[in-house]
Amino acid sequence: MSKGIASQNSLKALAYPVRQFLAAWGAAQRLAPAAAGDQLPPPYALAAVRGEAVLRERFFGHFIARLPVQLDAAQQLALWNRFVEDGGHLTTWVQRLGVAAALRREAALPEHAPQHARQLYAVLLFALSQEQPQLLPWAADGFFHHLWRQQFPAEAAAPGKAQPKTDMLREQLARALRKRHGQSVAVRESFQQQGEHVRFALLAKIGQDPRWQTLVQVQRPRLKTARHAAYDAALELAS
Repeated sequence: MSKGIASQNSLKALAYPVRQFLAAWGAAQRLAPAAAGDQLPPPYALAAVRGEAVLRERFFGHFIARLPVQLDAAQQLALWNRFVEDGGHLTTWVQRLGVAAALRREAALPEHAPQHARQLYAVLLFALSQEQPQLLPWAADGFFHHLWRQQFPAEAAAPGKAQPKTDMLREQLARALRKRHGQSVAVRESFQQQGEHVRFALLAKIGQDPRWQTLVQVQRPRLKTARHAAYDAALELAS
């Protein structure tokens, strides 16, 4: 997701370009009456199946892959279950975008189509991937980042506010490592809750080496204290 999109902190800002895209769907047609049964029309059902692949790629290949922390498999699946499988977030997002109303200009949908929020969302993502892929960061990546910011507000600054201390520490460490190695450096965090303690690690990718190397690893009762202890140790090693 680009820097410009990441700076948008509201669903209104994320929804606007997607709603513009949806407004063009069958705009000259009237809404079709509700269809019998509870199945989507075959063309939409097929698009939903194909859109599932787009959804998974955007979630794991773009959103998860670009987070400032490194999540293990269990943590990635936990986020997937919370943001996608549980359904509540997608239902709210699909309703806000007006996906069902846009689709009903082209074909009849079941009366309770909002219950199929994930399918409707997948239809939207597939359509965007085919017609305007440049909007996928708004419809998917930006939406998931919005949910992430709500649950982990320290990881991203709201517009007009100071840069969070975590980002400042990460950039300070990256600069120190670049100076030491004379190459480009990327820094990521990794943490796991283990009983009453948090195991926190800082990792770095140096130059063209694709591997993430562990710089330091600490264990503390709380994430905040573990993070600061790790950065203090890593900065000392890098100096």
